[in-house]
Amino acid sequence: MTENEFIDKIRETVAQYEMVSKGETVCVGLSGGADSVSLLHALKKLGDELGFKVRAVHINHGLRGEESERDMRFCERLCGELGIDIDVRRLNLAAAKEKHESLEECARKARYEAFAEVVGEDRLATAHNLNDSAETVLLNLMRGTGLKGLCGIPPKRGNIIRPLIRCSRAEVEEYCRVSGLSYVTDSTNLSDDYTRNKVRHRIIPEMLKINPALPDVVSRMTELLREDSDYLEALAEKALEDLAFGMGYRAEELARLPNPIKSRAVRKILSDGGIEPSALRINTAISLLNKRSARFNPCRNRFFTIRRGICFVEKVEQHYKKHYKNP
Repeated sequence: MTENEFIDKIRETVAQYEMVSKGETVCVGLSGGADSVSLLHALKKLGDELGFKVRAVHINHGLRGEESERDMRFCERLCGELGIDIDVRRLNLAAAKEKHESLEECARKARYEAFAEVVGEDRLATAHNLNDSAETVLLNLMRGTGLKGLCGIPPKRGNIIRPLIRCSRAEVEEYCRVSGLSYVTDSTNLSDDYTRNKVRHRIIPEMLKINPALPDVVSRMTELLREDSDYLEALAEKALEDLAFGMGYRAEELARLPNPIKSRAVRKILSDGGIEPSALRINTAISLLNKRSARFNPCRNRFFTIRRGICFVEKVEQHYKKHYKNP
């Protein structure tokens, strides 16, 4: 793939999903890896052509010691060379991590909170590619996913756009090569200690031997499934509008909805209330809907509450006492 062909593919993706308009600003989530470096470089060219501005944000998770500092310095230097403004944020994951929360989940949540602070009303471009989406589908399949999990990574969600979603990892690396772009490698991506890396390094290569077009096949499947999922999401939104009462929703009527609509409606209630809507949390909330009064505490300071038959998420400050052992 030539440099122009790669940019043409991104241009088509941006146009198809109406990702950005003339006069807007796109903030690229820049890690320093091949994906985000190619995205930043290509969007800078497209921005000059289509009339949108490009800036960058780098999140330093501080989890890899000197390597994290190296990546940060690389991103600052790259943006300086390209004449692009960059905002760098450092995270304190030890302070942000909640009870029963994995470090990976905590890092992702903190990263997107930092993105939101930096990006504001602008577009946030993340560097997820075609292979990432295929990996996500397989991971969700192994975890026992519903329809939404089989839809892969959406090209656009709110102000988040993914212009590389139709580009393969091989095309990304080829673009970097022909464009003379250097990039850094996260050492954790080389280790099979992480489940995603096992899928990337072991499972997908074997599947590619059976069908070399696997990423494209998965992409076509996810586009079809996304249409079905979007339709069900719209029905759930309409149901919540009809069942709204004060600051919440009529729980017993919500309980009588068909399961595909009910689960999506509860997912939205939890998500809008600041609760990460895992399958366990959704099912627990659903199990309470026929009660007149109930309370479920899925995460710190957040409760799924049913009061007088009305369900809602409330925020309640929780203070934990430290217990000290006698010497």
